[in-house]
Amino acid sequence: LHNKEVDMVVNIPKNLTEGELSNGYKIRRAAIDLNIPLITNARLASAFIYAFCTMSIDDIAIMSWDEYK
Repeated sequence: LHNKEVDMVVNIPKNLTEGELSNGYKIRRAAIDLNIPLITNARLASAFIYAFCTMSIDDIAIMSWDEYK
């Protein structure tokens, strides 16, 4: 992370043991401190990956909030 070789972190703990949570905290904290996007939810990660792999840049337009209504 510190070498800027990672563009995004997906960190979802597989169990709630102290070691797992401690290591995950360090990774999440480093990502945030280094301004690296972070996803910590499995459903959100799945939706992001699906959208990233299936949508083209032409399908995604920058719109104001009012245009979504």
